[in-house]
Amino acid sequence: MKIIALPFAGGNIYSFKELEKYVPNTIEWVTLELPGRGNRFGQPILEDIDSMVNDLFSQLKPHLNEEPYMIYGHSLGTLLGYELTKMLVKFKCQLPECLYFTGRGAPGTQKIEKKSELPKDKFWKQVEEMGGLPSEILEHEELLELQYPILKADFKALEEYNYEPMNTPFSIPIFICMGEDEIGEGKNKTLLTSIRAWGNETKFLQKLECIPGNHFFILAHPKEIIVKIVDAFQKSVKSPTLII
Repeated sequence: MKIIALPFAGGNIYSFKELEKYVPNTIEWVTLELPGRGNRFGQPILEDIDSMVNDLFSQLKPHLNEEPYMIYGHSLGTLLGYELTKMLVKFKCQLPECLYFTGRGAPGTQKIEKKSELPKDKFWKQVEEMGGLPSEILEHEELLELQYPILKADFKALEEYNYEPMNTPFSIPIFICMGEDEIGEGKNKTLLTSIRAWGNETKFLQKLECIPGNHFFILAHPKEIIVKIVDAFQKSVKSPTLII
């Protein structure tokens, strides 16, 4: 059994290291990594969702061996996971047992503010306000310089994303979990209607859950979120149409 993980904007293969500590030995955690970061530093950075998904699809194919797997994504990783699953359906590939998404409303429901074109000082101010990077990166100027082109490209991809509704919703469960502080109205908040709209993307939407914290609640509560992800995985393997 494998959990295929897709990081947030600016993320890399090490982004979920705190979560991985709590994954049971019976499950393999695999974080996919986009070019230009982590172990792929120096490769050309991608600036659009389609190119990113094509790259992830190539990485995922060797893991499609009929053993159960699921896809987990946070923030940008949520959108990439959604589009990656659409590609799996399109090419009649082995589908994940379920999708577990955190930190983002349903595709096509969120108004995306233009950040990628801001001057660098205003760019980082916006990122800090939205909780768009872990504090350990925001506090180090050297890391910011390395992250700037990566995060700028990731935001550009989000800003230019074109949502195309599916004719038929997924026939696999989608689990959604959000940080309590990121739900609501106003800047850098996600409307409850946007979160509930995930129900349009699957025949089997599961109960929407919350954990205390902001956009990076997953890093503040790594054990709790892993328990939820693993539980969702195991339930989906045993009974894929179970509605909680």
